[in-house]
Amino acid sequence: MPQIDDATRNETLDEARRARRTVLLLSGTFFFIFTGAGAQQLYIAPYLQDCTEWTGLMRGFVAATVYISMMIFRVGNVYLLRNWSNRRLTFVGSLTYTLFTLVLLATFWLKSYPLAIAAAAVWGWGGAAMWSGTAMQVLEAADKGKRHGTNTGILYSTTHAGWLTGVVLLGLIYQNDSLPPYALYIAATAITLIGNILAALQPPSSEAFAEKPTMRELLQISGRAKVRIAGFLMAASAMSFGLMLGVFGDHIKLHYGKEFIWITAMLYPAGRMLLSLIGGALADRVGHGFLLASGFLSAAVGMLLASQWENLYAMALASLSLALLGGTVPVASTAMIGNSADRKRRPLAYGALFACRDVGVVIAAIWGKLLMREGGEFTETFQTFAIAFVACGLVALLLQRYARERL
Repeated sequence: MPQIDDATRNETLDEARRARRTVLLLSGTFFFIFTGAGAQQLYIAPYLQDCTEWTGLMRGFVAATVYISMMIFRVGNVYLLRNWSNRRLTFVGSLTYTLFTLVLLATFWLKSYPLAIAAAAVWGWGGAAMWSGTAMQVLEAADKGKRHGTNTGILYSTTHAGWLTGVVLLGLIYQNDSLPPYALYIAATAITLIGNILAALQPPSSEAFAEKPTMRELLQISGRAKVRIAGFLMAASAMSFGLMLGVFGDHIKLHYGKEFIWITAMLYPAGRMLLSLIGGALADRVGHGFLLASGFLSAAVGMLLASQWENLYAMALASLSLALLGGTVPVASTAMIGNSADRKRRPLAYGALFACRDVGVVIAAIWGKLLMREGGEFTETFQTFAIAFVACGLVALLLQRYARERL
C-alpha cells in the first residue's frame, strides 16, 4: 500500500478545509440574500396590489419577467461573462437582488410599471450569474470526495432556511397594519445587504470561462438524452415555484386574509430546506432518476389531496407538496452535472439545464393565473398540476438508463 508523506497529507487537509470554508461562506451568503430578496418574491403580487392599480396579470408578470430574463441569461452569460471569475459572478449577481428590492420600495411612490419590469429583467440577468458562479464553486469544492449531491444539498438547504426565515419575518411585517406596506421592502433590502457583504468576502475562486463555447457545443449538450429528460423535469418541477409566486399569495389574501400568507407559505421553504439536505445525500447514493421520480409522485399525491378541500389546511398541504419538488429536483440536477461534466463544460451544461427550469417558473406564474377561476378557486389548478406531476414521475425513471452518459 503506497505511503502518503506528511506534505501530501497536509496539502490534502488544506484543500478540504478550503473547500469546506467555501461551501459554508457561500451558504451564509445565500442565507441572507434569500431571507431578504428571495423571500419577498412571495409578497410581490400582494404588495403591488396594495400600492398600485395594476391588474393581477400585470402583477404576476413582474415575477415572471425575472425568470424570463434568467432563462435567457442562463446560457447567454456563458458567452457574455466568460471572462468573469466565479467569485465575481456571485458578487455582482447578488447586487441585482438588492437593486430589485430598492426599486419595489420606490414603486410605492413612483407607480412605474416599466421601471419594475426593467428591474426584474436586470435581476434575472444577475440571478443567472450568481447561481452559475456559486454552483461552479460548490461543485469544484466537491470534486475531491465526489460529494456533489451532499455539497449542493448544503447550499440549497441553507438557502431555503433563509427563505423560511424571510417568509416568516417579512410576513409578520406585512400583516402589521400599524406599519406602512413599504416597511416590507425596507427590511428586505437591509437583510439582503448583509448577503452582499458576505459575497464580497469570498476568497479568490476558480478559473473564468476559459473558452467561448460554440453553438455546436451548445446543441451537442442540449441534444444529450440525459439533458433532454432532466431539462423537461426541471421545467415541470419549477412550475411549483411559479405557482407559489404567481397565485398563492393572492389566493390566501383574497380568501383568508394577508395574515395567513406566511403561515401557510412557510411550509414551502421549510420543506425545501429539509428535503434539499436529505435529497443531496440520497442523490449520491440511490441515483438521480429514482430520487426525482419519488419527488414528483409524492407531490402529485399531495396536490390531489389538497384539491379535495377549500380551507387553510388544504393550502398548507399544497405548499408542502410543492416543496417536495423544489427540495429534490434542483439538487439532483446540479449533482448530475457535477458527476457527468468536466469543469470546462459545467457552466454550459448548467446554463442549458437550468434555463429549462426558468421556463417552468414563467409558465406556471402566468398559467396559474389563467387556470384559477375569477372567484379564486384553486381546485382545477391543483388537479391539473397533479396529473402533470404523475407523468413526470414516470419520465424521471428513464434517467437511470443514462446514468453513465457524459455531458
